[in-house]
Formats: sequence, structure tokens, C-alpha cells
Amino acid sequence: MVTATEVQTLEFRIVRQVKTDPPLTFTVEVRYSPEDKGYIADCYEMEAFAWGETMEEAIENLLDVLLGFAEVLVEDQKEYPTLRDPRLPHAHFIVRLGTEEALRKVLGL
Repeated sequence: MVTATEVQTLEFRIVRQVKTDPPLTFTVEVRYSPEDKGYIADCYEMEAFAWGETMEEAIENLLDVLLGFAEVLVEDQKEYPTLRDPRLPHAHFIVRLGTEEALRKVLGL
């Protein structure tokens, strides 16, 4: 007798280089966390992470975090022009994209 079992992806990593001047690299990793009984999605360059019960939920939450965090960084730079943060080029790029859908497409999610 053959039985079907559900296959679950436990981890994946995407590295995308965006052709800007200078080029920007985005590294997104999604992995299953048995302790949290869900998925954790990270974007290392933005030092951002999110959690979800499913991989898709973790990715959706990460996209939301990235957009919100990028907007805050860009606004902070407007208020404090001398602000130096290595995440600012990535933040400006994300803000220019403007939507989770556009960000998802660029990152290949």
C-alpha cells in the first residue's frame, strides 16, 4: 500500500543583485523553526525579520516589515541629513518600488 505524505520545505535562500548604481544585493532566507512552530524570514542587508505559521505568511510579513522599515529609514534621513546607515541605499530602493507586489517581484518571492 502506498500512502501520500505532505512534503514541507524547511529552508530556502534567495540572493538577488539589483542593477542600480552601485548594485544592491538582497539576501532573503526563510527557514522552519521547530521551537516557534513556524517560519522565520530574514533579509540580512536590512537587518529585518518576520515570522509566520506558513512559509508564505512569513514572506508576506517580511515584505510588510521591509516596506515599513525602509519608509522609516528614509524619513529619518530627511529629518537628520547627516544620518549614516549602511541600510539606506536598500531603503531608498524599496521606497521607490512602493508596493509589496513590486518588492516581491524584484526579490523573486
